[in-house]
Amino acid sequence: MRDDPYSELRTDPLTGDRVIVAPGRAERLQPLGGSGRRSRLPRIDPTCPFCPGNEAETTTELYRLPPGQGTAWRVRVVANKYPALSPDSAMELAAPSGPWEAGPAPGRHEVIVESPRHDVSVTELDDEGLFEVLVSYRGRFAAAAADPQVMHVVIFRNQGPLANATILHPHSQLVGLPFVPDLISRKLEVSSAHHGERALLLELVEREIEDGSRLIEASECYATFVPYAAAHDHELWVAPRFLPPRFDRLDDQTLREFGVALRRALALVAEALGDPDYNFILQTPPLLEGAEAALPWYGQIIPRQTVAAGFELAVGVRIVETRAEEAVERLKIALPKVAGL
Repeated sequence: MRDDPYSELRTDPLTGDRVIVAPGRAERLQPLGGSGRRSRLPRIDPTCPFCPGNEAETTTELYRLPPGQGTAWRVRVVANKYPALSPDSAMELAAPSGPWEAGPAPGRHEVIVESPRHDVSVTELDDEGLFEVLVSYRGRFAAAAADPQVMHVVIFRNQGPLANATILHPHSQLVGLPFVPDLISRKLEVSSAHHGERALLLELVEREIEDGSRLIEASECYATFVPYAAAHDHELWVAPRFLPPRFDRLDDQTLREFGVALRRALALVAEALGDPDYNFILQTPPLLEGAEAALPWYGQIIPRQTVAAGFELAVGVRIVETRAEEAVERLKIALPKVAGL
């Protein structure tokens, strides 16, 4: 690893995408950064549509824990009021002329309200509370996977305005797409062409553990590390060490252990980087036969410290300012402070 400011070109082994690592750019003026430590929110906000007592302000309720009605819930799932996709969009559209293509956009777009409390973060949920959120992920993933219109399911969490969150109340989203996105197809193609004894992602995880220079920590089932060609500064992956079932078929114990690793990773980002806005993405394979054997699911945490600018938008190549090995050193300084999680 170089310790000078010269730039480096790295390639993501899962996608083949290139990333420019340019440490010298860290010296420039920063036009945008994380939001810093957050002001404490009220326990209940009467103006928030996701707070107890405002259930009528949301759209169709799809799921809740525990089952029932009223305000006595711990996790609640509703249809997104402003969906990107809708199961009702399968109407006929007029065929455009010329080279343009258009069609209906059926699918699912759901909101997973993670707690009745307005003021908690994921890391502040107790073990059972976080487990119930992940159980809700698992159940809604299964429901979406059973929909014949859906070919790919993504679950994600936007934390803070730089991550494009529009409501402060703790929540995640699920989108069921009627197609397989190009990025996911590319990952699956690269992973399927891998001829090792185990899936490419699992091999990468074990190599990260053996190398150690980008590893945060590892348990028997999961490893947390900064990927070699991270496309975002201080990006973290929480990935399985052994081939897991498809996410909606996970057993409770495996799900609980993922929750432990995820909570610690999020707490580490908050502690080491000053509680930045972030995106969490549950990266899963498409709903194609055998895809999960080639491309296991994993968790991705993206701190939002910068935004894509003209160069990135022009050529589709990300620039990061921190080498993965240096990002790990900064993050690991905060490990003692999250030891109890």
